[in-house]
Amino acid sequence: MRPLKTMLAAVLAATLGLAAPAFAQQQPKPPPKRPPAVINDPSLYRPPPPPHERTYVQPGPSTAPPMERLPQVAPLDRPPIR
Repeated sequence: MRPLKTMLAAVLAATLGLAAPAFAQQQPKPPPKRPPAVINDPSLYRPPPPPHERTYVQPGPSTAPPMERLPQVAPLDRPPIR
């Protein structure tokens, strides 16, 4: 019984010893390559648009006139309770 266990342990150790280098030598796979970006924007190959005939001039700093006050709205009547 003792030699059988020893032989079984030796076979198991040899199997693991031979299989371990095969697992260790595997190289990780590189990630898949991304497709190249296709820039299909015609505005990249055109000059900028010409300036406007009139340039925008924002209004100067001033105080706004007061707003008109509206009369208050009458409150709604309560619906009758049935």
